[in-house]
Amino acid sequence: MEARLELIDSYKPLFINPPDTRYFLVTGSRGSGKSYTVNLFLLNLTYESGHIILFTRYTLVSAFISIIPEFIDKIGILGKANDFDITQSEIINKKTGSKILFRGIKTSSGVNTANLKSISGVTTFVLEEAEELVDEDVFDRIDLSVRDKNHPNRVIMIMNPSFKSHWIYNRFVLNHNKNVCTHIHTTYLDNKSNLSNSFIEQAERVKSENLHRYEHLFLGKWLDDAEGLLWNRLMIDRCRISQRPELVRIVVSIDPAVTASLESDETGITILGKDSEGRGYLLEDLSGKYSPNEWSKVATQAVKNWGADCIVAEKNQGGDMVESMIRQHDKVTRVILVTATKGKYVRAEPVYSMYEQNKVFHVGTFPILERQMISFDPEKGKSPDRVDALVWGFTELLLKKELNFAVWID
Repeated sequence: MEARLELIDSYKPLFINPPDTRYFLVTGSRGSGKSYTVNLFLLNLTYESGHIILFTRYTLVSAFISIIPEFIDKIGILGKANDFDITQSEIINKKTGSKILFRGIKTSSGVNTANLKSISGVTTFVLEEAEELVDEDVFDRIDLSVRDKNHPNRVIMIMNPSFKSHWIYNRFVLNHNKNVCTHIHTTYLDNKSNLSNSFIEQAERVKSENLHRYEHLFLGKWLDDAEGLLWNRLMIDRCRISQRPELVRIVVSIDPAVTASLESDETGITILGKDSEGRGYLLEDLSGKYSPNEWSKVATQAVKNWGADCIVAEKNQGGDMVESMIRQHDKVTRVILVTATKGKYVRAEPVYSMYEQNKVFHVGTFPILERQMISFDPEKGKSPDRVDALVWGFTELLLKKELNFAVWID
């Protein structure tokens, strides 16, 4: 029996065919149902022949691990498993030949726009976690390649509202033109019937304890750039460089999560280096939602790729499990386990001071990590996992001999 799903009214314009606009901006808070509904729409669109749907994230290590399972879940709910062929990076509707291609915009060799533009016949361009893409020119180059004249063209941006300085806010929200872009915004309040009691209780608890955080996380309020207590965007932009110098040391730093469910924390994984003058460099951000086996594999592979001399990992959450997971993939790399014994501000402030003194640089752009740095308020809520990984790594590289706020175990 085929499932019949009720749509939240706000999403119904997405299903109008032909669409009223080329652009769709789908914003929402946690639990708003935005990704769920867009995924259903895309599967529905594949039942029309001739569609090639390019589904992108700025960084995408493995679609088969991070995205495709969500589509498989929707296919199961619809009772349509026999209609689709599923590979490591594509979902093909066997009835029509229409397909969804999953690709990353940024690869290990740089921005991948040339390869994305070369995909012929794209009718729909989807940018998930659009807040990650800070370069409007990259978006425009992909956008302009969507020009199939035999089908309606759609460009769908899905995002959690971030900072008002983001080009998407200025282009599609601040200067919104309903004839150009359909803006759909929902919150968990629109989707309460599909949420667990524990999620709703968590939202209400945050509301009572920290209204500012509640409005951003659960109502999807856009933020001003200066709402954190430490880093700001001007400081981060000032420290940005395009190429790394010769380095004398590289480490992989991990703030591990112990589970990989939708409710789990991310695992922060950063690659950091130091030059002969003692200056620090952020080289790569590999953070994401991983199982312990996945994050340990990603981290140990990064050791090989970068020639790192050690892995720095916080042991608070996983204890001995952290090192045992790493040892399944790497028997020889030195593992430094660190334990927090002081508050978040005490740990982060010395690293922040290195930024203030122009002693830390970002080699390229790291949209999610940098957004977390700017919004990090040590006195309010949990520090982001990517920031924690960065702080642990730079502490090992630049400050270990000067500080004594953690227990270090080689």
